[in-house]
Amino acid sequence: MPPIEIQNPQNVLDQIKWNADGLVAAIAQDYQTQEVLMMAWMNAESLELTAKLGHAVYWSRSRQKLWHKGESSGHQQVIHEIRLDCDADAIVLQVEQMGGIACHTGRRSCFYRTLKPEGWVENAPVLKDPSDIYK
Repeated sequence: MPPIEIQNPQNVLDQIKWNADGLVAAIAQDYQTQEVLMMAWMNAESLELTAKLGHAVYWSRSRQKLWHKGESSGHQQVIHEIRLDCDADAIVLQVEQMGGIACHTGRRSCFYRTLKPEGWVENAPVLKDPSDIYK
């Protein structure tokens, strides 16, 4: 997707139901396989930057700052499409996951545990040791 220069950003942003902290849930999904890779938060600035730059920019609640996905890991998310849900309170980013790893644990997806009768069971391998990713 080529970067999007939003013609009327305030109108676009006003249509989103931001939570009390000014954030909206953003789900990153592989644009080809539709696999859900991760969930993060976006504020108005991160959404505008994501559209403008063509790669995912989130709001880090723990660091209280913008987070360009892949800035430290190299695992950037290139945007193919940005979608808003029917209630206007969640965004889906259709992405190409560079390096094949979205999760800070070194897995492709953050959703690597499945609920079984015995509890949460890991369903995906670590592709790269996090200590090798975040030096």
